[in-house]
Amino acid sequence: MQHSKDASADHRGSRSVSQGKRKLSHQQDPTAEASSQPFPLCRQSTISELFSSASKLSKPVDDISPSTKRIKRPSTPTSQPTPPQPGLDTSPSKMRSMRANSNVIDLTGSSTPSTPRASSVVSQSTSISSRSPSVARPSNFQPHTGAKKLVVRNLRKTSRLGPEAYFDQIWAQLDAALTAIFNSEKLPYSLEELYRGVENVCRQDQAPKLYEKMKERCRIYVATTLKAPLLEKISHSDVGVLQAVQSAWKKWYRQLSLTGVDWQMTIRSIFFYMDRSYLLSSADASINDMGVAQFRVFIISDVTLKEKALRGMTNLFQYDRDNEQESLNTTLLSASVVMVHELGIYTDDFEPKFIATSQVYYASLADSDGQSENLARYLEDTEKRFEKEAARCDFFRLDASTKRDLVVVLEEVLVRERITMLVDTQQVAKLLGNNDVPSLRRLFFLLQRIREIDRLKTPWEAFIKEQGSGIVQDEGRENEMVARLLEFKRKLDNIWKVPFQKHEGLGHVLRESFETFINERPRHSLWDTKNSKPAEMIAKHVDLLLRTGLKAIPSNPSAAVEPSDLSNRGLDGAAGDEDAELSARLDQVLDLFRFIHGKDVFEAFYKKDLARRLLMGRSASADAERTMLTRLRTECGSAFTHNLEQMFKDIDLAKDVLASFKNTRAGYNKAGGMDLFVNVLSASAWPTYPDVQVNLPAEIGSYLEAYEHHYQAKHSGRKLAWKHALAHCIVKAHFPKGANKELAVSSFQAIVLLLFNGVEGDGQLTFLQIQAASGLSDPELKRTLQSLACGRSRVLNKTPKGRDVNVTDTFSVNLAFHDPKYRIKINQVQLKETKQENKETHERVAQDRQYETQAALVRIMKSRKVISHNELITEVIKQTKNRGELDIGDIKKNIEKLIEKDYMERDGQSYKYLA
Repeated sequence: MQHSKDASADHRGSRSVSQGKRKLSHQQDPTAEASSQPFPLCRQSTISELFSSASKLSKPVDDISPSTKRIKRPSTPTSQPTPPQPGLDTSPSKMRSMRANSNVIDLTGSSTPSTPRASSVVSQSTSISSRSPSVARPSNFQPHTGAKKLVVRNLRKTSRLGPEAYFDQIWAQLDAALTAIFNSEKLPYSLEELYRGVENVCRQDQAPKLYEKMKERCRIYVATTLKAPLLEKISHSDVGVLQAVQSAWKKWYRQLSLTGVDWQMTIRSIFFYMDRSYLLSSADASINDMGVAQFRVFIISDVTLKEKALRGMTNLFQYDRDNEQESLNTTLLSASVVMVHELGIYTDDFEPKFIATSQVYYASLADSDGQSENLARYLEDTEKRFEKEAARCDFFRLDASTKRDLVVVLEEVLVRERITMLVDTQQVAKLLGNNDVPSLRRLFFLLQRIREIDRLKTPWEAFIKEQGSGIVQDEGRENEMVARLLEFKRKLDNIWKVPFQKHEGLGHVLRESFETFINERPRHSLWDTKNSKPAEMIAKHVDLLLRTGLKAIPSNPSAAVEPSDLSNRGLDGAAGDEDAELSARLDQVLDLFRFIHGKDVFEAFYKKDLARRLLMGRSASADAERTMLTRLRTECGSAFTHNLEQMFKDIDLAKDVLASFKNTRAGYNKAGGMDLFVNVLSASAWPTYPDVQVNLPAEIGSYLEAYEHHYQAKHSGRKLAWKHALAHCIVKAHFPKGANKELAVSSFQAIVLLLFNGVEGDGQLTFLQIQAASGLSDPELKRTLQSLACGRSRVLNKTPKGRDVNVTDTFSVNLAFHDPKYRIKINQVQLKETKQENKETHERVAQDRQYETQAALVRIMKSRKVISHNELITEVIKQTKNRGELDIGDIKKNIEKLIEKDYMERDGQSYKYLA
């Protein structure tokens, strides 16, 4: 009993263990004497005793041998030993076996602790394992067997039940859990217990069997319990069936996967180990995929259920289209879209049906909308439908392919099938006429969607030609032609830039159409020139701008020059910068000038007006005059502006000659009280002016003779022809009530006024007296007297009073004349250009065309010697294109004239030049 006490002592230390051992030896235990082994048998230690002694052995073992730190542990535990019997075998063979296994400690505690021999074994083993400072202990390391090992005997690695019985037990638990999940009840077992059961079954290589039973259990639930309520609602509306199917799917998906609020109560959470181990490497579907497939096979495969559910979805989409102001159950529709995605029926079943129903819906809608003739309203509605369908696809998260196919359907139904209405000439003309930029932008983008922009060219061209021809052919408003053309061109440019996005093809149509109608005015029978009126009116409009600046332009907000236009031309668009705005307006006029073919007509009238501005000093801006000349030279070449440039040179040279003349006669000019300014003009460069007979005062006549002698002395051989009708004067006058004044008048007005200086008696002169003294013709004298006696500034009195001047009228100085200004300009009564004057100008242009054509023919024949008829016609048109477009008939007439003059001869289809 002493041995058991010492062996069971609670951590007494190594000293007490050693004493116990010595007492055992002293008593001479019979068992020990009978044994021939050096170590007595000992009892097996308990777990607590082993761990307490092992903590004391750890450090001494490390001190004995470093190699014991790396103990090789067996991969599998040692087989369970046979429990000892009451009668112990102490044979030598048995003791040798015990000694051989002296480094193995049994932790199972299977031996009987009360056995005396077992008690001695514990004491002996503990004595060997323990170390004391006073007693040396042998090392635990054995050279041949290695370090001691801890062996747990009789450890059960598997259940006491057999594999099949254990599987049945676990499945019973799992089946009960599935039933609870299907019935939305609490699990009868803990999730951990169920999870471990699945894990153990899978480790026993029974995962395939477990998977099949779980799959079959789910199949029965889906095919019966879940489907039965749906079949009961099959007679409900399509939306009702959809809602039932979606609710069933939502319930099944929540029971199946790791989603929902109570995620622990799901099939996948219980079978998670199988899902993430066996099913990952197996050909079988995962739990989620299996559940989705079963729902699809047993519920969605039902034709009636599927069709009614899909119709319910399309009905909800159609309801959303028809009732935009009312709220829609977006939750149901969004969840249904997600459902068809997850069930894998989106692409094959839902999408085709959705596209087909959308096509039918919009085809019916387009038929009803297309009956109205309001194109602007149709374009607005169509644009909104495109935008709303795109937003609807994004909101309900439809696939990009669905959105793309739906856009194709809308383009086909709403645009391509209605293209005849969209490009109707009258409908488009109405939009263009109203300058409906938003509707035109919609029209452009709709046609751009189907790549049919070219279909817009026809109504665009027709509108330009119709409106432009109406402006050009309106003879009653010829004076407004250019202003209206500029406004029309500005409007067209804005449409081309903004709604038409500067489309190259439409821009080309704009230029061609504008060029066509502006040159389609028929040949005038009086002067035999074609396309003359637009060119003439453009020249007069330029004269108006250069003569009066912006004052003569009627205020029109829509005609205002945009600041961007000024900046594009390098000009300052600040307020008050009239030069910049004038330059911009001249550029706009040049845009019209580029379209006209009769550029020679423009030159004739432009030169006539330029001469008047230079001679009368009526130019609003000298810089603008030079700038316009530069633009014409850039546009048409130096040959076109040669005479115009010569006119500016003549004005500059005349100033030098006049300065030289004044230096030689400075004393005479001062004594005479007159100052003279003379412009010498080249007859070839300036327009032709008629000679008007007039009797000059003696002082003026002598002054002109002196200048003529001075000029001929410097330029011998030149003849001067005085054009008194172009002269103007400053006359100083004294009125009793108006004091001294300066009158700016024409030369004819000055001659008439000077006649009243020496009048005696009542100071009156008759019409005939004035005519005899001045030598003016009746029309000229009547215009002159009318401006002096019937105008706003009446320096003469007419008797009898009236607006018209007759031969019997008498005239006298208006002594009561007064005006607040010191210098008073009395305008000459300007006769409007008569048809005869226009005829003379156009006939001169036509004659110049003949000369230019003949000159071009001679140049070509001289250089080519022999040329075919067609080549000759082409070359002539090419060389004279900057002067205007020639008719082929006019070219043939000039060829015949040159043949008559022996410049060339005809040889079959060719021509030869005759030197």
